[in-house]
Amino acid sequence: MGIFDQVMGAIQDPNREASISQLGQIVSMAQQVAQANNANSSSTQQAASVVGGFVQAALRDKQQTQGMDAVLDLVKQGTTDGAGVLPQLFNQAQQTEIAAAVAQKTGLDASQVMVMLPMVISIVMQFLNQGSAKAGRQAEGNPLVTTFLDGDGDGDVDMGDILKMAGRFM
Repeated sequence: MGIFDQVMGAIQDPNREASISQLGQIVSMAQQVAQANNANSSSTQQAASVVGGFVQAALRDKQQTQGMDAVLDLVKQGTTDGAGVLPQLFNQAQQTEIAAAVAQKTGLDASQVMVMLPMVISIVMQFLNQGSAKAGRQAEGNPLVTTFLDGDGDGDVDMGDILKMAGRFM
């Protein structure tokens, strides 16, 4: 099952955080990031794709070294504090590498990408957090994070495509 299917399943699961409203807010946030940074929606989606790939690798590393609880805590924190989780995911050299990769893919200026990076991280984390259990509910793990980490290793996860699908769904 793909990650967008997991989102739709989470929306239908009353024990999960996901809702149509939250999905709409995430799409709206991506559009606002684009507007605030003089970029178009396509560039923001491409940036989310590139950043999502780096986040995926960083969260996999964190899972291997600190466990899934540390990953889920970081995802939760990142929903409101993209700037705060950025150094927990990437050192300064990695952030520069990400900005260069996004700039190459989108045509945006690397310094512009560095400004956008915490906001894009927050979008990715908000998306992933939709699979979290609602407060006070007993539910194991977060199926969106599990799918995002792509346990079977096929690499079939693209945040830009997910944002595009969500936008069409909305």
